[in-house]
Amino acid sequence: MKIARAAAAVCVGLLTMAGAQPGFAALLAPKLFLSADGVALSSVPGKKVLKRSIEVTRTTGRIAAAWTASSDQSWLTVTPSGATGDKLTVQASTNGLSPDQAYTANVTVSTDDGFTDSETLHVGLWIGSSAPATVEVQQNALSIATNPVLPYAYVSDGGSSVLVYNVYSGKKAATFKNVAPSVGYMDVSSDGGTLFAADTTNAKIVAVDAAAGTVLGSYAVGYPIDSSFNMVYARPYGQPALYLAANGNGAGGVIAYPSGNALISGGFDGGGSFMAVTPDGRSIYTLMTFTSPGSLYGYSLSANSKGFRLKPTGSQRIEGENCEDLAVSRDGKHVYPACGAPYEFDVYDGKSLLQVQTLPANPYPNNAEVDTFDNFVGGLNGLDAPDDIFVYNQKAKSLGDVATTDYSEEEGQQPASVKVSGDSTRVVSSTNYVFNHTQVLIFRSLP
Repeated sequence: MKIARAAAAVCVGLLTMAGAQPGFAALLAPKLFLSADGVALSSVPGKKVLKRSIEVTRTTGRIAAAWTASSDQSWLTVTPSGATGDKLTVQASTNGLSPDQAYTANVTVSTDDGFTDSETLHVGLWIGSSAPATVEVQQNALSIATNPVLPYAYVSDGGSSVLVYNVYSGKKAATFKNVAPSVGYMDVSSDGGTLFAADTTNAKIVAVDAAAGTVLGSYAVGYPIDSSFNMVYARPYGQPALYLAANGNGAGGVIAYPSGNALISGGFDGGGSFMAVTPDGRSIYTLMTFTSPGSLYGYSLSANSKGFRLKPTGSQRIEGENCEDLAVSRDGKHVYPACGAPYEFDVYDGKSLLQVQTLPANPYPNNAEVDTFDNFVGGLNGLDAPDDIFVYNQKAKSLGDVATTDYSEEEGQQPASVKVSGDSTRVVSSTNYVFNHTQVLIFRSLP
């Protein structure tokens, strides 16, 4: 399975300050912006996710621009045309397709109405012959990332390789060897094409082809990477970028992909180390971890002819103690820290940072994710708990819980290890290393 992507073979360091880069005027020129540039569809007995809708807007300017869309695969139909602000809907048909295979398609969305641009939506489809079951695999997991398009979960045990698992079967699909001397935190681009892995030995980010496993390039972080380092992929003004969270050695920043140019150097020293960013890269949140009480920080990213600008939007002491993960809704309205106490998921307003919802849970919340349908998926270090995954929509309505397994009930779940598949039907997590140095990787279905 191949997805078109830009390759790079560079190694650069963060610049000392934000500023205009070569071609910056072109970056600020209006472009189409897809609220998601990668989606996953699936069909298994008892559950089908064959239709998805995304919003087509523009990066700059407010005048509506007409667009057209077309698919390169006959099994995928798309909304043929619309205007910025409208929805683009894709729908798959499984007729004539073989089971237990993954398929990919590219949807081209173009405009020539006031400006000229063409963007690509990458679509993955998995067809399963049997309903996915709960699967447990003996596997140490320092970091887990899931692909928003392909049916893959990427697992690092801290060594030089990345293990690739099928999220539906729990079977190993591939091993990406020699990614880095020691692979730490990982994230995947929103189009599903690139896996980003922290090289903790050399303080770099390594870009890897998410399907083939080949190394595309590396990027120096500019400061040592410690165990709390994490990063988030987003697309400010349509520019693919990596947001680097602050840790004990540096204040983070934002780098463009694949050029490696620094869009922002530093700036996140007010809070760390967990970070959450909206897909458009405009709203950023950081969370102080392992403090009592916790501290939540907000930032906004903007750009003008002089370059990108990072502006703090506020900070707030929150009720949570010993916070270990952070997520944000796709529109930036709700921010979700996962804190060990109190035994609930408190939800904060994205602008004021004041608490606006309380989502019931059990001891001890330590995972926060937002799935591709904008539902909140919260996880627990749920020792002796009947359920350790809780799902809520944006209106705080419970959509169901996921039962613990024998392993997760006895050993709890690792902090920041709960990851959701691209079609939002499967959840991958690992047991807690603290309670058992031989971890178990767990694949389960979401309600």
